[in-house]
Amino acid sequence: MNPNNRDVQARKTCELYVYVLISQDKEVPDVILECASSYDYPVECVSELAQELKSLDTATFERIVNNPFSQEARDLARWWEMYQTYIPVS
Repeated sequence: MNPNNRDVQARKTCELYVYVLISQDKEVPDVILECASSYDYPVECVSELAQELKSLDTATFERIVNNPFSQEARDLARWWEMYQTYIPVS
């Protein structure tokens, strides 16, 4: 069975969340790792990723989100831009 769009987006969000946590040397919850590596365990972690990004200081945010040499960073920057468009950040 092919994954639906919701499953694809959940997995991508989990992949980005893993990238952010690893970039800060933080532990990644097993459920997030499972979601990031498989369409079989979709997990909604949008709010967790958004909160993690909001909590970063400016230098850390720049290092993780605006790294021009990292595809994950570019994907994360796009995700963050879309998130802010549809869910305004206060």
